[in-house]
Amino acid sequence: MKKVSIILLLLFSLSTFSQNLEVEYSVSENTNDAILATSTIYNLIISENQSAYFNNVNDSIQQFKYQNLIFDVEKIGELKQVKLSDNHYAYIKQDYFYKNYTKDTLIFNEIILNKKVFVGEKINLFNWEIKPKSDTLVLGFKCQKATAKFRGRTYEATFSNEIAPYGGPWKFDGLPGLIVSVKSLDNYFVIEPRKIKKDGKTLNLITNIYENKKVISWNMYKNTFEERLREQLKKLKSISEDGEVGNIKITDKIEDLELPEMKF
Repeated sequence: MKKVSIILLLLFSLSTFSQNLEVEYSVSENTNDAILATSTIYNLIISENQSAYFNNVNDSIQQFKYQNLIFDVEKIGELKQVKLSDNHYAYIKQDYFYKNYTKDTLIFNEIILNKKVFVGEKINLFNWEIKPKSDTLVLGFKCQKATAKFRGRTYEATFSNEIAPYGGPWKFDGLPGLIVSVKSLDNYFVIEPRKIKKDGKTLNLITNIYENKKVISWNMYKNTFEERLREQLKKLKSISEDGEVGNIKITDKIEDLELPEMKF
């Protein structure tokens, strides 16, 4: 195993990579409640030291593995609420992860109680450990593997410098090659490539849609999320017959918000 010297690798890569690249991924969430499991198509575009990773919200209803159980879809704030049973609701939003490699900037949108917020982080969030070179092939490209622990989960990624010297879906980045696939070791979160198009004339231009937005830090987002959740729990307690809400855990998030179990 060896740890990646991320900064030096990126400085070298930024001066050598200028082609357009498009990757289509299948993203699966195997949620703790199986009825809420999803499989979604996302697209990654890399061009001119920027990247954009996004879904097509118009196709979002098709993502549910048990979509035959859907009996109601309602627009609530900036979300679509999908009802799959009397006790199971899911929410859909338009995701857009923008990266600027020259500025080491990652910006994305999140939702706090139906209100959209914009969150900024550094690109290099992962402390990867690269496994020895292997002959793993993904869509015909020779790949290596790497692992990293991140906010409550351990991930294994495959990456290839035959495709690009950097880049990846979602927040995944910081390896000396394009991150082609990712899975969490608990199989909760799986990203697999469907198509890779190099040197293409992309129809989707990369833009920083957050340029004039108020961007908050990850810690501010996390703290605000917890505060709003506690407020909602207090409201539920006040209207319940016995005044008890019980214990609530956040279990179905892609990343661990590191919030404690909440009791009232």
